[in-house]
Amino acid sequence: VSVVVPVYNPPAAFLEAMIASVRGQTYRNWELCLADASTDPAVRPVLEAAADDRVKVAFLPENRGIVGNSNAAAALAAGEYLALLDHDDTLAPF
Repeated sequence: VSVVVPVYNPPAAFLEAMIASVRGQTYRNWELCLADASTDPAVRPVLEAAADDRVKVAFLPENRGIVGNSNAAAALAAGEYLALLDHDDTLAPF
């Protein structure tokens, strides 16, 4: 499952909570695909710190809106299924 997230200027605490909620899933076969067009300088360090083998991040040169940013995140996906998530949502662990 590829969890696709468009990112645009969320509060850092909300973004960190979203990432933690994906990492905390009991189902382990996931990847997190984030496309960031933020203008808030606090967002990039959170995403850079989160990036690893299962957390893919694309930094976009401009904001393409929720659809364009979601499509950019989906372009990173390798999973058989896509799950859409907002940058300030959290998932239950199961």
